[in-house]
Amino acid sequence: MSAARHTLPGADYTSPDVFELERDRIFFREWLYAGRADEASEPGDFLTVDVVGESVLVVRGKDGRLRGFYNVCRHRGSRLCDPETHGHAKGAIKCPYHAWSYAYDGRLIGTPLVGRDELDRSSLGLWPVAVDVWQGFVFVHLGEPREPVRESLEHQTDKPLFYERWRMDELRTAERTVSEVQANWKILIENYNECLHCPTVHPELVAVAPTFRRGEVFEEGRDDLGVSIAGGGVGYTASGTTTLPVMPGLGEREASSMYGASIFPNMFLDLTGTVVIATRMLPRSPEHTTVVMDYLFRPEVIADPEFDPGEVVEFSELVAHQDYVVCERVQAGVRSRAFDHVVYAEKDALPYAFNQTYLAARDRPD
Repeated sequence: MSAARHTLPGADYTSPDVFELERDRIFFREWLYAGRADEASEPGDFLTVDVVGESVLVVRGKDGRLRGFYNVCRHRGSRLCDPETHGHAKGAIKCPYHAWSYAYDGRLIGTPLVGRDELDRSSLGLWPVAVDVWQGFVFVHLGEPREPVRESLEHQTDKPLFYERWRMDELRTAERTVSEVQANWKILIENYNECLHCPTVHPELVAVAPTFRRGEVFEEGRDDLGVSIAGGGVGYTASGTTTLPVMPGLGEREASSMYGASIFPNMFLDLTGTVVIATRMLPRSPEHTTVVMDYLFRPEVIADPEFDPGEVVEFSELVAHQDYVVCERVQAGVRSRAFDHVVYAEKDALPYAFNQTYLAARDRPD
């Protein structure tokens, strides 16, 4: 019998002090998934994203580049743009308080009622935040990145670079859902990374993906991390079938399989031959996480007058909300004074690996 592998202690899921440590050691030092680049496709287009309490503004410049800034005016500290939204700043980014204005590249260019010789505008540009894009996904970094985002993804356990053949930069968002989950962000990731719960919690899912019925996340005899859809179907639907066309460039095996990747620390990717579902987790507190899911399809598929993503979204949201229910039950349980830690089973290898990645990031020296 092998030695028991322990979970994290209860305080790691409930303690405000641990959450503050995570903010500093993880969320301010890692590339974080912030949104889709096509939300800001033209000069002046912007999106804002919350990074555990810090609001970040991402703007498309006149040169076509995306740049990131803290969403804070350099005059009196007003928030510039509303949180967690996207839109267009006509001509400049203007503060709604005293109307100081900034160019799309962050330079201070307007200070109404303030003399030009009163201050040095060149030193009062918006505070910058690192931005990078991979496959149409915008990532932000509040620290000093050691490497570009694509290079950082090479170190991820679930090998997301494998999915570049889906040409996700060409996809567009057809639907977005937002859910508020009363559970720690790590509980959501641990749940995503195992399927021992699948036969009990997801009867509809295991009917479509029989591998999950056995509590497995990997299908025996495959080396591509995919699991087959029952009957050779190509749809992420309750029947496994769909009238949506398979994406170009995918083989028959890829088209009739489900794939998934957890990208540390706040992203899930779920893929079939017809849809990519990108999930962004926004931790709000030790016991509250906002989950944003974008449903991505080929633009020509979306443009078809007959296009209807409803069947995909309905099935995906059913599975997701089944997960949210049990994750909230776990959150309630780990609050117990009796909960120190518990053990992982053999098929919990991925949650255990995630915890090791988490601890290495959280406990690294300053």
